[in-house]
Amino acid sequence: MRILVLGATGHIGRRLMELLKNTNWAAPAGASRGQVAAVSSNDAVTLDTRDVPALTAALKNFDAVVNCVAGNAASISAGASALVQASLAAGCPRIVHLSTMSVYGPAEGEVREDAPLDPTLGWYGRAKCEAEAHLANYRRLGGETVILRPGCVYGPGSELWVGRTGRWLHSGRLGDLGTAGDGWSNLVHVDDVCQALMAALRLPVEPGRSPAFNLAAPDSPRWNDFFVDLALALDATPVRRISRRQLQLDAWLAGPPLKLAQPLLKLLGKKHTALPSPMPPGLLRLWAQHIRLDASLATQTLGLTWTPYPEGLQSSAAWFSEKYSPSGKMIGKPLWMH
Repeated sequence: MRILVLGATGHIGRRLMELLKNTNWAAPAGASRGQVAAVSSNDAVTLDTRDVPALTAALKNFDAVVNCVAGNAASISAGASALVQASLAAGCPRIVHLSTMSVYGPAEGEVREDAPLDPTLGWYGRAKCEAEAHLANYRRLGGETVILRPGCVYGPGSELWVGRTGRWLHSGRLGDLGTAGDGWSNLVHVDDVCQALMAALRLPVEPGRSPAFNLAAPDSPRWNDFFVDLALALDATPVRRISRRQLQLDAWLAGPPLKLAQPLLKLLGKKHTALPSPMPPGLLRLWAQHIRLDASLATQTLGLTWTPYPEGLQSSAAWFSEKYSPSGKMIGKPLWMH
């Protein structure tokens, strides 16, 4: 099967390419915006995933496409629209689309795949809902789609849930959040997401149907437990008790200037760890949200065997220690915490 992976330089896309290359049934090629994508052994193209003509030309050489594109709202929503147009024009039958649990909005309790989508949680959830709407149109026009909705993807290479979180723990900005961290983490290991993507590529799909699957490990802990466990694994001790007010000051007062400083830092050629990472206000809502993804359908239909939480935690800590130590301990606290 010839497979084009969009977003192949990201955390999930990169790992998926590695695993696909080790199969005896997949012939993968990777593409990211501004990156080179191999179309055949003797040809290559530079592909903008929102360029419909270029994407159409590339897709004519493939049997399926995996959409792992992240980035801003336009990359997610407009990119999905471009992918649908290009797939229809190229006759590429199957799109496997990586969505997110954010499409369920502020829902709480146990959530299955038939729960209504809610775009009110923020720009990211809204863009992902729009992307799923484009995929629904593709299905109505005769295309094949499989949608995966992972929780929080961690494991080696996860900058968001291991790298950034580990630095916050080392600097004392994160720890035991009390009631502000009692929500379920819905963690899912990157290898489990990739196994689901690979199974989705070969899943029989009935005409007119678009199967969707939640992805979250059954033993994923609450956020407080994850923060404490990761802190212990990274030797980021003692684990502090962080008040809700401190979190709010970090997110709402320090976050905007730190966010504005990031492009300047990049322009100066500095590493992103030269300044503390901003804490997005949306995370405060997520850490307290009592939503728990029901991923039993993925277990049964895709045949997933989930990475045990202790194993995933250990591999995450090993990756962090290799990449950031001792810099993880050297990141200073924001001024208001001294």
